[in-house]
Amino acid sequence: MSFGEIATVKIIEMEPPDPDYILRGFDGPVVSLAFLPNSWEARRRENEAYLVAGTQTGSLFVWNLKTRRVVHCMTSIHASVVLSVTIIGSGDEVLSQGREGVVIRWKLLAVDNWLRIGWICCRFYYLFNVKLGSV
Repeated sequence: MSFGEIATVKIIEMEPPDPDYILRGFDGPVVSLAFLPNSWEARRRENEAYLVAGTQTGSLFVWNLKTRRVVHCMTSIHASVVLSVTIIGSGDEVLSQGREGVVIRWKLLAVDNWLRIGWICCRFYYLFNVKLGSV
């Protein structure tokens, strides 16, 4: 095609595929997800795939994607919704952030054995109440 030519685009409508499986068994709507990376030592040994899910009720769930079962659950670790789940380092540490402003650092000793190794409270300040001077 050269500059100035009109191109024809064919649009094909397709139905979305059906899911292979629906993970059930959470204590509330899932808000955040993170996959444990291939580098995580326990995952390499077991040849399994894991998904960490944070819920609206402040809980964390670890799913074995091969067996499609919850292998670990920590309920109400945050006072409210888990906004973010992030895998750090080689995959043996996880950060979870709750809406209440607390970020918790977890050490994964095993898939079903997490150790809370630290936390920090973050404060958010909003500028909605700032009064602007008149011009």
